[in-house]
Amino acid sequence: MKSNGWFSRLSNQQPPFAKAHRAAGVMAVVMLIGTVGIAIAQDASPAPAPETRMSIPDGYTAHHSIDLGGRMTNLSGSGSMYDTLVNLQGGPRVQGESFELHALPGNKKALVDDLSAFGTGFGGDPNIMARVTASKAKQYEFTGLFRRDRLYSNYNLLANPNLPATGLLVDIGPSNAPVSQLNWAQMSRASSVSPVMFNTVRRMTDADLTLKPFSTFSYRLGYSHGTMEGPALSPSYTLFGMKYNAMLQQYQRNGSDDFMGAIDWRPSTATRVSLEVQANHYKSDTFFTLDPNGLVVQEADGTPVYLGNYTSFTPYGVAACSTGSMGAGNYTSASVYTMFSPANTPGGKPIINPACAVVTKYMRSEPTRIWTPTETVRFQSSAIKNIAMNGNIHYTLGTMNMPNYYEGSQGLNGAIRSAVSTGGYAVAHRQVLGADYGIVWQVAPTVSIADQADFSSIHQPGYGIIPSPATLSTPGAPNQTINYSGTLTPGTGTLPHGVENVLTPNYYGQEYFFNNLTVSWDAAARARFSLTYRVGNRKIGQGVPHKGELQETDPVSGELTINENAGIFNAVLHPANNWDLNGSVEISYNDNVLTPVAPRQTQVYRLHSLYRANKMTTLSMSYSDRERHNNTNNAQDLVAEGTAYNGPINHIDYSRLGSLGVTLTPSELYSIDVNYTYSDVYTATNTCYTSGATAANTAVTPNVPAIAGAAQVNGSGAPNLCSNNEWKARDFSDAPTNFVSAIFGYNPIPKVRSNFGYTISKVDGSRFFPDARDVNGALVSKYQTPFVNFAYTMRPGLTWKAEYNYYGYGEGGPSGALLCSTTTSATATITPCASMSIPTGRNEGTAGAVAPRVFHANNVTLGFHYEF
Repeated sequence: MKSNGWFSRLSNQQPPFAKAHRAAGVMAVVMLIGTVGIAIAQDASPAPAPETRMSIPDGYTAHHSIDLGGRMTNLSGSGSMYDTLVNLQGGPRVQGESFELHALPGNKKALVDDLSAFGTGFGGDPNIMARVTASKAKQYEFTGLFRRDRLYSNYNLLANPNLPATGLLVDIGPSNAPVSQLNWAQMSRASSVSPVMFNTVRRMTDADLTLKPFSTFSYRLGYSHGTMEGPALSPSYTLFGMKYNAMLQQYQRNGSDDFMGAIDWRPSTATRVSLEVQANHYKSDTFFTLDPNGLVVQEADGTPVYLGNYTSFTPYGVAACSTGSMGAGNYTSASVYTMFSPANTPGGKPIINPACAVVTKYMRSEPTRIWTPTETVRFQSSAIKNIAMNGNIHYTLGTMNMPNYYEGSQGLNGAIRSAVSTGGYAVAHRQVLGADYGIVWQVAPTVSIADQADFSSIHQPGYGIIPSPATLSTPGAPNQTINYSGTLTPGTGTLPHGVENVLTPNYYGQEYFFNNLTVSWDAAARARFSLTYRVGNRKIGQGVPHKGELQETDPVSGELTINENAGIFNAVLHPANNWDLNGSVEISYNDNVLTPVAPRQTQVYRLHSLYRANKMTTLSMSYSDRERHNNTNNAQDLVAEGTAYNGPINHIDYSRLGSLGVTLTPSELYSIDVNYTYSDVYTATNTCYTSGATAANTAVTPNVPAIAGAAQVNGSGAPNLCSNNEWKARDFSDAPTNFVSAIFGYNPIPKVRSNFGYTISKVDGSRFFPDARDVNGALVSKYQTPFVNFAYTMRPGLTWKAEYNYYGYGEGGPSGALLCSTTTSATATITPCASMSIPTGRNEGTAGAVAPRVFHANNVTLGFHYEF
């Protein structure tokens, strides 16, 4: 893959194969010598004197264990995809370490009764965890936890514009007699880089302390700190002040601090009242700059510059230049010109004409601070006979502040040399008042009535201002060049959506009340049934003004009311002593929705069964189905009279999940655990879309390839178009997935433990393709992970371990749109995509226009477990 500088994949952690094999051999020998040496030393040497043992405080007993080892990784195929799904690299590791300290029964004055510490993953794994707990009976309980996660994602189909795999060709030299060509692959379509990728690290620290946990009054304190930082790639629209869009390099730097303090009062064993204060402080210092991989050309003085327009199907052309400023001999006519000259040093970048649009620098920062304190009063009680209740009241008054917005770019866009907007700010307040109350009344030995009420009122007013950009421009032609050194003309640019230099108020609010009334009946000793009726009311207000009828304009303003009615039936059965069976049915209806794809009708079905055939065999089964619909003509009344309405959208989505499991433990010699899961996630909505299709027209614009667009036909075989001359289609995505896991445990002798396992996840999905060059990708894929592990106890306290893991990922055969066209009109010629001579998802292969995402990895982990 191409290097992304400080964003590079973890390739520097992966040595060449020959070096890896040598390192693996050394690692194996050292570990073997170490384990054998420990065993021999324990067998042949006398027990060490007490003073040479690990120091243990008087009055305590201790136990310590450590798991040391290393991993060897052999990878072939896509390293980016391996890191996205697995990200386990080779090298030595601390696989686990634990320490326990316990006070002996006679030790009454100890500072701590029980102390334990555990850690794993240290040495280079993406997930690291360390945990410490300490307690003293009736005095305190303490828990400290640290976690670090490396999150890497680079799925090269995500947000991919699907440009030709070889890039677009730009002439170097005179357009009528070029000396060479620049392969302008803006996003390196043939590489493994995604326009949306990240390599971030999260660090999370949590500490909780409880004082007097069993007293009438107890106290709880807590603190959590989390950070997430690291580089990312992020696509942008038209770059601020410049001519074209760009790929941005984003550095994420976010942090949060959570504080908690609480007092618990137990006036009796049946009642508890808590006062809790929580506060969260969040800060974001994320900033954006240009992706350095886009600096493919340079100015005459050697300054690398960015061309932009990374999503364009048309090569960078003379339309980007101020032709009157290109200089003598560089522009004669619309077909005779010179934009690029050959590099003036070996291996250098082509030189662009100084009158052509470029970007040399870009920066955007929007530091954000959020402070949200919340006070909560909780209670629970069963002091009244046959009645149990609980509830809480909470209040939040938070502030959100962006003190200084900055965005600036330098380069050339016609006359504009730079644009800077600074001094902008935004402020918002968040006020939340909520209450929840639940009560259960045992009316009779077999009948109970429960009611749960939930209320919340949220108000979030805010305002902000972004100043109009201050620009500096060159004079008119022939001075509109990036190297113009005379006086620049100050001016004022524009921002979209009318927000420039205007104090813009905004508002979001929501108020809801839900009540669930449940009647439960113990029909028999082995059967319990319950019926719940839920009624809800939700009001959503947004924009200014936020009262009155909702106006679906830009920006949206007004108020929307949604009423919900639902019924839930639940059954818990015990047909036999060794058989548990339960299930539920939920049906709900909303009389309105906020967005067209939000559900108005919802049906949920659940079933779960656990059957213990005998002491050796356990069977489990579960099934769930959530289906949602919205088949209304949303916003039809807002369409202007005489304008055709493209609807209804007829939205549907469902999620279905079924699983079967068998566990066999006939003896201590072996065990079998087999599980099968089938899931299907489906969504579909009527849509109108623009295909982006273009026919080749090299006579007007050289080097522009023909681009196929996904086409649709109606029942008569004619082009199926919406009223606005866009294609009409059923936008859908379906992901049926089969997952199987099987583990066979075999322990031939007490000193040997082994497991043989295999898991596979296979997706046989499909979806709608508005882009004819796109492919199914992960929707048709197979991910296999067989493994074998082995442990041999050389002597009590010393165990040698080995594990082999195989990771294999691949994506299915040809996929993509069935029908294609290079135009969008009622008279368009529609052709099967597979038979076209230009790239489509049906003829360009499984991976599409980008690098394959297939990989195979063999990981071997060796180590030993030592206890003392």
